[in-house]
Amino acid sequence: MKLNATIYASVLLAASAVACGSDPEGGTDPAVNPIPTTPTATTPVGNTGNNGAAGAAIPTSPPSNVTPTNPAGNTPPNTNPGVNPAEKPPVEMPVTPTEKPTMGGGEARFPDACSERRASWSKPCSTNLDPCNLKSGYPGDEYCLLPPPEGKGIQIHFGPKNYQDMAEIKKYLIEPGEEFNTYAVVNVPDTGTTARYFQYMKVSMRPGSHHLINNLIAGKPAEGFTMCDGAGMGSFPGTQNLITESPPQGIPAPENEGLGRELPPNVSICQNYHRYNVTDKPAISEIWYNIWWIDEKEITQKTSGVTVNALVTAIPPGTMQKITTTATASGDGRFVTLFGHRHAHTERFAAWLNDNLIYDSWDWVESRVFNYDSITMNPALNPTAKTDGAVSGMLQFKKGDKVRIECDVNNTSDVTLRFANELQTGEMCILFGSTVGAAIGSGR
Repeated sequence: MKLNATIYASVLLAASAVACGSDPEGGTDPAVNPIPTTPTATTPVGNTGNNGAAGAAIPTSPPSNVTPTNPAGNTPPNTNPGVNPAEKPPVEMPVTPTEKPTMGGGEARFPDACSERRASWSKPCSTNLDPCNLKSGYPGDEYCLLPPPEGKGIQIHFGPKNYQDMAEIKKYLIEPGEEFNTYAVVNVPDTGTTARYFQYMKVSMRPGSHHLINNLIAGKPAEGFTMCDGAGMGSFPGTQNLITESPPQGIPAPENEGLGRELPPNVSICQNYHRYNVTDKPAISEIWYNIWWIDEKEITQKTSGVTVNALVTAIPPGTMQKITTTATASGDGRFVTLFGHRHAHTERFAAWLNDNLIYDSWDWVESRVFNYDSITMNPALNPTAKTDGAVSGMLQFKKGDKVRIECDVNNTSDVTLRFANELQTGEMCILFGSTVGAAIGSGR
């Protein structure tokens, strides 16, 4: 399935509107209803040298309006808005955890949340190699999530119902060298006749998953890789990483306490699911969603979206290009989350607020999601070391501020790269995220 730039940017925004990033009534969330399509395969991918685990899922100013505040209990990296971190590395580093993160340990609020405050992961924080006792015989059993206790939430599961039934397994099987970007339907378990509300949600996918873009549809059509049949009911959180927690640890920052969203009754999820297999063995495509309920009265804030798309037009084989674009803030606000979406030939994805580097990602396999709030300590920015990082603290912007993104694309392939879904023969450069206040988007 190939999407044009406008449709793709609109639809993928739903993936950035994770559980703590959308209003309960759909407000600023795009209610995109993807065009139903039959599953189609894209060009098989070559071996990129990784183990098949994928996460990704894609300036002038005097004193700037970057105003990070110190996360409680930690000293943040140097986020002085008068200093360009690209020219002067941070002087202080964030506190390094002394213990490995665990699931449900430390300050985590829910049993499936990680003890480290981090929004996205490429590997589970649990040491249990088969927490659900699947014994499937395929890579990735460790990514399974145990469901919330009855009455506390629900689990939505897309994958085999019986791991001993080969006919059932084949519905979700992906062979070595295959790559698919297809639609799929998964039914939401019965939640009664009225809407339910949630703030914390965790999504976990088996290795080989690149992106998951979701929308709700009415009713309970047949599950599986199939056409999305049903009236559109708005967007639903997706992910660009194998594991996403929103908010991290299941704990919202004080300023985000009122963020949350609604789940209507009698719905299913229409999934745009991009998956691939660069290993030499068959694999399963599978997804677990855990949703934890809260009372409707706890939702008091709405969020808007970030979608800044630097369109990739034509990058010839054997060349390097910097793809860039700038968006202007239409009003005041603050960032909640940001992540950069790109494919295999983009070596670096960076974003600036005015002249200040605020997001820096060097690994296309796991394009990190960073949170910008009063209690999250992001890894320090360090472009010299080519490591992932972001500013820490609340990140505010004013009307007229500029958000610039840049993708450093190195086309080592023998084809011209254009905006396309394929990981090895297509490229994208899109900044997604969420804000409280004004939306930010290309052309705004």
